[in-house]
Amino acid sequence: MADFAPPRTFGVLSQREYTMTMSLPQPQKKTRRQILEDFVAAKPADAFARYGLAMECAGSDDAAAAEEHFKALLAAHPEYIAAYFQFGQFLAKSARPEEARSTLNAGIATARRVGDEHAKAEMEAALAELR
Repeated sequence: MADFAPPRTFGVLSQREYTMTMSLPQPQKKTRRQILEDFVAAKPADAFARYGLAMECAGSDDAAAAEEHFKALLAAHPEYIAAYFQFGQFLAKSARPEEARSTLNAGIATARRVGDEHAKAEMEAALAELR
């Protein structure tokens, strides 16, 4: 009778021995700001993307970039009411009360013109806190 032998593995001792490992660099995850910058670059006229970028810059204490984006937003979209309020708040926190007052007053006038009483009331309250 023939001896019983286990099946041959053709010289491969383990899966690791015949599996090629590759260490490819993983793509770096973009920050929220980088994503918003990409949106604005792709669609510079998109008010919401510009507003989001301005808010992100303000939240990360990049005052120069925040101001740049708020101003660009209001120049291109003068009826984007929320931008007046947030830019006014940003200016007030940056110890620039005169500019904050001017921005809030412009926002109040715009809100009145478009009939947004809620935004108008919020900006009037913010303006009163500056006085």
